[in-house]
Amino acid sequence: MLNNKTAISRTLSRLKSRTSVLILLSLVCLAATKFLLSVFVLSSFSGIYLTLEIDQPDRFFAYYSAGNKAIFSTERLSVSSSIPAREKTIAGLPLDGKLARKLRLDPGENARQVKLYHFKINSVFGPPIEMDAQQLFKQFEPNASIANYRLQEDYVSFDITGVDPFLTYKDELIVRNRFVSYVLPVIMAFAFYLFASNFRWRQFPAFSDLNRAFSTSHINYAALDGIRGIAVLLVLADHTLGMFTGAGTAGVWIFFVLSGFLLTIPFVQKPERAISMSYMSEYLLRRLKRILPMYYVYIFVVYFVSGKFSEAAVRHVLFMQADGHLWTIQQELLFYLALPLIMIVNYVVFRGRTAWIVAALAVIMVSSNLWLDKSVISLFSITQTHPPYVGIFVCGMLFSYLYHGIVLNYDTSYLSSRQFKFWASLVGIVMLFTYILLSANALNPGAYLAIYYPGWFGVTAGIMILLALLTSGRLYSDLLSWTPLRAIGLVGYSFYLIHPVMISLVSGMHRYYFGYNIAPGTRFLLVLLVTYLVSALTYTYIERPFLKRS
Repeated sequence: MLNNKTAISRTLSRLKSRTSVLILLSLVCLAATKFLLSVFVLSSFSGIYLTLEIDQPDRFFAYYSAGNKAIFSTERLSVSSSIPAREKTIAGLPLDGKLARKLRLDPGENARQVKLYHFKINSVFGPPIEMDAQQLFKQFEPNASIANYRLQEDYVSFDITGVDPFLTYKDELIVRNRFVSYVLPVIMAFAFYLFASNFRWRQFPAFSDLNRAFSTSHINYAALDGIRGIAVLLVLADHTLGMFTGAGTAGVWIFFVLSGFLLTIPFVQKPERAISMSYMSEYLLRRLKRILPMYYVYIFVVYFVSGKFSEAAVRHVLFMQADGHLWTIQQELLFYLALPLIMIVNYVVFRGRTAWIVAALAVIMVSSNLWLDKSVISLFSITQTHPPYVGIFVCGMLFSYLYHGIVLNYDTSYLSSRQFKFWASLVGIVMLFTYILLSANALNPGAYLAIYYPGWFGVTAGIMILLALLTSGRLYSDLLSWTPLRAIGLVGYSFYLIHPVMISLVSGMHRYYFGYNIAPGTRFLLVLLVTYLVSALTYTYIERPFLKRS
């Protein structure tokens, strides 16, 4: 009876704790929704209408800022049509639904005396903001090029005495709409609470798949997911942090070596699979299901949904062109086709004898890195062509044979000893940080070592993978098995594909709202967060369903 009461008490305590967390998150959702609606909805306007009179024919200009700082540029500028002289006229300045939180009105170059009678700015989501002469006089502040700024009976008058005269609106332009300001955020927060309270976080594939640690093949997925996470972060750092220029290439080499390592495992375990038509057919089908769905979703969104359809879009669909970061997809597909050929030769010639296969793969790796260049095979992108980096994939195959064909068949008593794991872990940590530092442009500006020495970086990545598998329970393996790092690695393919779009989105929104470029460190963190959240969804609903069917 006492045990039942204790269990009930613990359950109630967990429920209260869960409810408290959900309420806190719902309040965050409420505040975030209110902020977003205030910025992107209540500050959206269709046009400005000025009732005015000027002494010379001219035009009026309106500069507007999306952020809460009065930072103006020609990127956010609206110009009226020509205004006749000495006539009371309504001048329209179109905004077309743009965000105009801050506003500046500029008379043209000809006028010297201006009378403002009325100001009106039409909102897209609420009533217009209107000001008569008295309100205009209070709300707009002239700069030094404007003199005799006075309030008359029904208008505001001023003289233009200097260069670049303008009036700045003192407050923020926000439409009053009680439903959008108060009711809608509450509805959104309540909807979030209902969704979150019924959402099974532990069953969400992007999270639940992290529970796998070891496979039946003795592969420490936790550590390998972490290595993939390191590769993802290197690519992101390259594209967001100036000091890490070139590090993305080192991250790509890790991707390639890891791909070769994992895809080789089934052939090490059962060499006869190399001549099995049914297995090879399944292998190619699994590889296509792994790459194509998310790739084509990305191509569809970037080229077709955005309206950028061109001949380049068709070439991307056919894998005949690979702009930007997509060059790696061509490399992956080329290796997927090369691997069966290499395995067939290994089986026919060496009949599964691991030592000979390792030696043959070493020769293929070195030969490919030295002589397989663009004169043999050239992969096309819009800015440059790439040689096939088959040697780096083969490096992963070599280390897979070393681990599964030799190390696992070796007397593991020494490899399991505390002394070996300690020194192997220490070497792994040193190699990991050296790998990151050497790939970064900050350590040796202009060197770009990962670009010019792909073979050496590939071998280093292979050694790091091998040490991660040999140091389970030690600092190096535990570092790579850190859950946030693994979470990024698990969704690494989606993350890699969509991260340029997220960089543009985050940078563009920040520039649009604040009026200046985002700091590199802040950009890195924001893009990391946003890209991971989107990648978790694409992994769950696009990648994984095809993988499960495989």
